[in-house]
Amino acid sequence: MIIKEREKPFKLLAHEAAIRRVPKNHPKYPEIEKEYFRLHYGYLGEKAMDYFSSFLPHENYKILHGLRIPDTKGRYFQMDSLLITPTHCLILDSKYIKGKLEFDEDTGILIRHHEDSHQRVGDPLAQLARHKIQLSGLIDKLKLPSISIETQVVISHKSATLFKKSPTLLNKIVFHTNLPTRIQAIDHTQKTTRFSAKETNKLVKVLLNRHKDDSTFNLMVYYGLTPSDFIKGVICIKCSHAPMKKYYKKWTCVSCGHTELDPVSRTIKDYPLIGLGNTITNKQFREFVCIPSISIASKFLFTLNLPQKGTNKGRIYYLE
Repeated sequence: MIIKEREKPFKLLAHEAAIRRVPKNHPKYPEIEKEYFRLHYGYLGEKAMDYFSSFLPHENYKILHGLRIPDTKGRYFQMDSLLITPTHCLILDSKYIKGKLEFDEDTGILIRHHEDSHQRVGDPLAQLARHKIQLSGLIDKLKLPSISIETQVVISHKSATLFKKSPTLLNKIVFHTNLPTRIQAIDHTQKTTRFSAKETNKLVKVLLNRHKDDSTFNLMVYYGLTPSDFIKGVICIKCSHAPMKKYYKKWTCVSCGHTELDPVSRTIKDYPLIGLGNTITNKQFREFVCIPSISIASKFLFTLNLPQKGTNKGRIYYLE
């Protein structure tokens, strides 16, 4: 059964907001866009992997997606998916990369050959080897029985091909369409029960308690931006023009004419995502949403039903 569902990473949400809010002619935009696509395609690959793993008989597995935990030395590591059974654990690492892929078995490095170029795109085999050691160390520290930890690199792009492949390598790598078959094949090699139901539940509980997402990431600080670098106002979802203008009960884009009844709730979500803070005042709200009136801003903040503290000019609102 799925114990922890996959959620869109905060870092990806932050970069999605930055793509909306940072002008395309800003010197930092290309760097932000490059990282956005890396995160976006990584998430697509994980979701594609999830689809094929959904064909497994889930009652046999405890499945945790997107688990980010500290090892015994406090170093955080992230597993795209972790499957826990009474006989073994399985760590899955998704790679959403197209082109001809070459794995160097000695170094674990992945090389992508595309058109007339080639580039190093990570070391998933070496990374999984590290994750295996880190997870094993955590299990030992919990005084749980020693258990086999298997790993698989999952190629999740339909246009990817492998070359210079060996039988040893093919046991470590699988295309996402063949994932259910590969997992069942691994199951057949693991016959000895290591964890009781109580021990399995103990491990799952500890992992969930120690999981910490990446919401401490601050995009503005990371890229050295300032509040003035961001586009303010309600952004039109049709043509990306900003700011939209409020006329009576509707917001209207002065560029394409698109109208919307309640774009403020989606607009204010960008505020913490781009790193401006998890709290906001009436003044900050007016500046960000481009509303000149204090009273109108107060009405919007009231309808958003945000937790608040203080009174009058000292009132602050907490953004979730």
